[in-house]
Amino acid sequence: MADNVVDSTTTDPPAAAGASHETYAVVNHDLRGPGHTLKEGDATANATAEQAANRPSSSPSRAPMRNFYIIASGYLIFTFTDAALRMIVLFALYQRHFEPLQIATMFASYEACGVFTNLLGGIAGSRWGLRLCILSGLMFQLIGISLLFALVRADSWPRGAVMAYVLIAQASSGIAKDLVKLAGKSVTKLVAKDDERTHSPLFRLVAGLTGMKNSIKGLGFFGGAALLNFAGLWPALLVLAVLCAVPVPACLRLDRDLGVAKHPQKTTLRSIFDKGRAVNTLSLARVFLFGARDLWFEVVLPIYLRAMFGWSFVAAGSFLAAWIVTYGAVQTATPEYILKPLRCYPIRKGRMLVPWAIALFFITGGLAGFLTAERTVAPGDGSHGMLAGLVVGLWAFAFCFAVSSSIHSYLIVAYAGKDKVAINVGFYYCANAIGRLTGTVLSGWLYQYYGLYVCLWASCGFLLLSVVINAFLPPVLPAATPAGGA
Repeated sequence: MADNVVDSTTTDPPAAAGASHETYAVVNHDLRGPGHTLKEGDATANATAEQAANRPSSSPSRAPMRNFYIIASGYLIFTFTDAALRMIVLFALYQRHFEPLQIATMFASYEACGVFTNLLGGIAGSRWGLRLCILSGLMFQLIGISLLFALVRADSWPRGAVMAYVLIAQASSGIAKDLVKLAGKSVTKLVAKDDERTHSPLFRLVAGLTGMKNSIKGLGFFGGAALLNFAGLWPALLVLAVLCAVPVPACLRLDRDLGVAKHPQKTTLRSIFDKGRAVNTLSLARVFLFGARDLWFEVVLPIYLRAMFGWSFVAAGSFLAAWIVTYGAVQTATPEYILKPLRCYPIRKGRMLVPWAIALFFITGGLAGFLTAERTVAPGDGSHGMLAGLVVGLWAFAFCFAVSSSIHSYLIVAYAGKDKVAINVGFYYCANAIGRLTGTVLSGWLYQYYGLYVCLWASCGFLLLSVVINAFLPPVLPAATPAGGA
């Protein structure tokens, strides 16, 4: 055996071993045994190795986690400004007597820009890094907020001019949201010390960030409604602009190569849309899941609560805030306190989404049936019983939707390979934007001409399609082997 040992004083250690020269010298000394007399080179190498071993080592994960904390903080602050801005714009337009379909049309540019932003942003993130994505997103949000200051003087504008102007401002905010979200979702895959068998650390990190994001979104709904009600449009927008600028200095310190693909491939039309069975199937299911929610939630529900029950801006904003905060808390609790007691954790099968989608289908159907029976009630005449039934149904929906969304958010980063995480996540949230765009536009049209109960029946159709698509999801493979070739 001694004949097979290479002398470190005459031969360099093999590069493939990945060991340093000092460590290699120590190993050689141990193999030679106590009787061997050290040469001067050996002694120097061993002394250097000993000094290196005694120095406090920095964790190799420290830099990536620093990046995570910066991006997560920026993502959460941005989420507050984005949710608050939505409430401000929604209620400001409602004050100016715009119809639901007109309001939904103005928000359509927000969702439409998300479709293209996620596709192109994913490609940009994989080529130039997540630093560019989040900084660009914050800049676009500042532009969108700044444009809306002109609405203070827009009372004398023609309605068409107001709609066109808000469309442009919302387009900027839509681009911003999806660039920041792309960075926030992608960074979890890059920093999680994942268990190749269970993916548990990754799921907990994704669920925690997603749940916190939605809780902050709820606070943003309340904050936006309260700022508009008590401070007015101009001061409310000024507060949001200042908040949006807060994360910029920290984001400038992000690693430039964070999220950059190590082995970039030529971008072709097929490479953009063919992400493998796992990512493509999950993305299609996402279209109908979030389309089902936005068929009645984002635009229509606040208007309905104000019209049917005479709620103030603050009351409607507070209700939506409580709903979203609850939804976020459930998302955070999903791995440990919901799936684990149900013996569904760790997640090994994508088809776990099927029973949760079925539950959402029946809850939405129950709400639709309940409001169909109450469809003759005139605006402003909503009873306490009607409100109680609606609230119970909405809270049941929030619970099941939160669990389903949490599993979705985990599956996309589990299916995506680390080297392609930005482009795969971008494609997935492109599908999310398509679903939200479809739901938002349909909601305005259906609500204006038929009512909320028809929006809910249409939502049931979307959820049924989601159930069918979820049944084709593949299992979650070990971290080293991305599912579906993604």
